[in-house]
Amino acid sequence: MTQNLDRLKKIKCFLFDMDGTINLGNTLIDGMEGFFDKLTNASRSFYLVTNNSSKDHQHYVKKMNGLGVTVTEEDILISSDALIYFLQEKMPQAKLLVLGTPELQNSLSNSGFNLVDGEMSRPDYVVVGFDMTLAYDKLARACRWIDKGAPYLATHPDVRCPIENGEFLPDCGAMIELIKTATGVSPLVICGKPHHYLVDLLMSKTGCAKEEIAMVGDRLKTHIVFG
Repeated sequence: MTQNLDRLKKIKCFLFDMDGTINLGNTLIDGMEGFFDKLTNASRSFYLVTNNSSKDHQHYVKKMNGLGVTVTEEDILISSDALIYFLQEKMPQAKLLVLGTPELQNSLSNSGFNLVDGEMSRPDYVVVGFDMTLAYDKLARACRWIDKGAPYLATHPDVRCPIENGEFLPDCGAMIELIKTATGVSPLVICGKPHHYLVDLLMSKTGCAKEEIAMVGDRLKTHIVFG
């Protein structure tokens, strides 16, 4: 017990999953009221982390502030941020064919990448996100380019996105499996939890070592493996 408390005292930055950890849908979980104020008062930084690349920072700031958790866009980390970090390291002006929502496309475009439709020119990368606007013709173009050797990246591996009443939506991981079935090819990189790219980004942003970062979440195979 003493050893665990000593390790906890060394943590400078906490990462929190949102839905299921801080809130359930639009309801704050009991005990979370004022919790982040206590962290701030104790000189501990925190970030709210999500794999859901269908939304942007503004969405999560509005949602969390509405629940009484005061955050800014700088306090939110999305799997798309890890994707952008990876691409900026590899090819800062890459041409991307993106299977993603307008929010994901805007995030990539605003980061300096050239979004193409894949009709004529070969993309440097195909990007697969949680695309709730997925159209068959774009999916077909992406598969054809992947089949011709274009590398592709995915924002996160989640197969199911939970929604109200215990139901779910097919998530990015389901789209990965679809593309793998059609082409026989897996993503070159999957950026979201439990993979390490979000931690790489966080260490770059904060200067913290891995031993100074802790993950708080409700899924063993995603959040705890990531931690």
